[in-house]
Amino acid sequence: MKRFYFLMTGFLILIHINANAQKTDSVRNYVISALDLMKAKSVNKHRINWDSLYTDSRKNAENLYTVRDTYPLIKDILGALKDAHSNFFPPEMVQAYTLGYRATGQEFPVIEARIENQIAYIKLPGIACYHFAEWDEFVNTFYQKIEELNAQKPKGWILDLRDNGGGMFYPMLAALSPMLDKQNAIGTVDADGEYSFFEYDQDGNLFEGKQLVHHFNVKKVPQRIRKPIVVMVSKKTSSSGEFCTVAFAGQKNTTVIGQNTMGLTSGNQEYKLSDGAFLVLTTGNIVDRTKKEYSKVGQGFSPQVQLKDLSDAGYINTATTILLKK
Repeated sequence: MKRFYFLMTGFLILIHINANAQKTDSVRNYVISALDLMKAKSVNKHRINWDSLYTDSRKNAENLYTVRDTYPLIKDILGALKDAHSNFFPPEMVQAYTLGYRATGQEFPVIEARIENQIAYIKLPGIACYHFAEWDEFVNTFYQKIEELNAQKPKGWILDLRDNGGGMFYPMLAALSPMLDKQNAIGTVDADGEYSFFEYDQDGNLFEGKQLVHHFNVKKVPQRIRKPIVVMVSKKTSSSGEFCTVAFAGQKNTTVIGQNTMGLTSGNQEYKLSDGAFLVLTTGNIVDRTKKEYSKVGQGFSPQVQLKDLSDAGYINTATTILLKK
């Protein structure tokens, strides 16, 4: 009886050891898969000592027993990339992200529009969800507002990006397309010097380089706006909001006013990990239509007209003065 007991005890210990080994392998593989993505995709991949980073990361993962235990470690590793923009979202955040605003009880982004003194004003907020029906709603609402304002034959346009803190650039670019004077006005350059510019056609197809990246179900794309435009930006204008700003750099009859934007002038891409979490990696820096690169974190985009008076009245009065002189 004792011998059977000892045999059972040894068998249970072996099972426990094997289970722990499997857990350790699972944790290690999760961390390594995240590192492999960073090494392949990061805009700063050529600046990183990957041997050292892999060695340190494996060592730090040795005492972790579940995939969820690795989340703080992965966030620390992302910090080593020094792009100030990469991020990590656990599965529960990803689920809310993909469900969209309405399903999660959040207020849908409000697109404000009005006309005063024969000047059309429209505000483009950020949109931070990965729900395609809501992307379509966002774009179609913006188009509807443009058509309503255009019907009043304004002398000029104000585009307000002051509070646009970023989110998903694809629907923002689709919305803004009638205000841009050309395709390939905005793009990115990756760590290997490869450029990818964006094109958006009348059928709702958005291309990044030669690749179709999204199709929008749009009712009607408005006619291109040819009147002068003033773009208003602030320190809050960030990330995809800065993509929108830089798209207007060098555009004729367009003036950017305000203060330097935040300086997260890089593009991110989401990569899904084995447990459903998102590894969000900075894969390229913004380039304008002339291929000027915006790579310095924190520098941002510098407006043509720097404002001292950052009140609403200060912005609107300056914008109106500029537009009425054109």
